[in-house]
Amino acid sequence: MVLSGCSFLKLGYTQLPEVSIWWLDNYLNFTDSQSAQAKTALKKLLAWHRKEELPAVADLLAQAQSLASDNISSEQACRLWDIAQQRIEALLNESARAAAPVAAQLSPRQLKHIQRQWDSKNQDWQKDWLLAPPEDRKKKRLDSAVDRYSSFYGDFSPAQIKLIEQQQAQSPWSPQWAWQQRLQRQQEQMVLMQSWIADGAKPALSVPEVEKSLKAFLQLSARPSQASELTKQLQIEQHVCQNLAQLHNSTSPAQRLKAQRKLKSYESDLRDLVKQVD
Repeated sequence: MVLSGCSFLKLGYTQLPEVSIWWLDNYLNFTDSQSAQAKTALKKLLAWHRKEELPAVADLLAQAQSLASDNISSEQACRLWDIAQQRIEALLNESARAAAPVAAQLSPRQLKHIQRQWDSKNQDWQKDWLLAPPEDRKKKRLDSAVDRYSSFYGDFSPAQIKLIEQQQAQSPWSPQWAWQQRLQRQQEQMVLMQSWIADGAKPALSVPEVEKSLKAFLQLSARPSQASELTKQLQIEQHVCQNLAQLHNSTSPAQRLKAQRKLKSYESDLRDLVKQVD
């Protein structure tokens, strides 16, 4: 960071293609040709995102700053999330387009590799969230939330930490529900990827067909079509909005000022990245 003269956010953003290719290769075990194609696609995706999406994300951060000095309502918090959701969906659509040429080349061997990676990660997830003692799970979840929020607001008082603990106790989210969602998503992804590959009964899908199916899947991941799943997701999102507003309204002027400065720093970093577009 010192040598580059960049903030952590700017440094991390510019290194996303390198980090992403490492993460993807860990799951997909790319061939040399696939790896080269994926690197090129990720660089193009980052260039698109920097030019088309970063200005909108910076505007969202500016809007959040304007709200941070006063009390906010859950409706205001949810409006910010709705805007963020639009940006996420735009990224998913462009990601599907960028990923399709490589995704269309996946082999049965690579699908088996993905399944082994999932099985390993699932074991770790179970240990942390299903098999660990309830008090350990409760503490892990609380500590994670406190760390995340305090990175914006600074140190929390015991009363504020107690508030977060109470919010989590009332949350509609549960490890059991999250586990079932995790397994369901993995099964759906595997069925989707298998549909791209040729077998004795059907030819492989074309790149445009893979892009179309991948885009539809990513959209359903963001907004499930099944009524019960969508209701549960919206319930969780509403609860998060309420919790954020309640916690923010408990903060002191000093904590709100720290949050504003943090948001301003992020906004400035993003606008600097936009200026660096070739």
